Amino acid sequence: MSTQLAPLAQRLGVPEARLSALRDHASGDLARLEEIVARAMESEDAAFDSALDEALRFVPRLVRGPAQKLLFPGGRRG
Repeated sequence: MSTQLAPLAQRLGVPEARLSALRDHASGDLARLEEIVARAMESEDAAFDSALDEALRFVPRLVRGPAQKLLFPGGRRG
């Protein structure tokens, strides 16, 4: 399997074999795809954090910490 697929597979959390359909693409295209996926995931993380902060704004300040721990026992990202 192409090692060019390794960064994208790692970012997506899948085995390289799952991306075998991409193996014939140019390495520059694969690098660009990995960059796009990285930015999309970072954007999603930021949107999630913003939405969580906005939702917790409606919880009384004294119970925000315990409420967040109950909703997300492993932390915001599990």
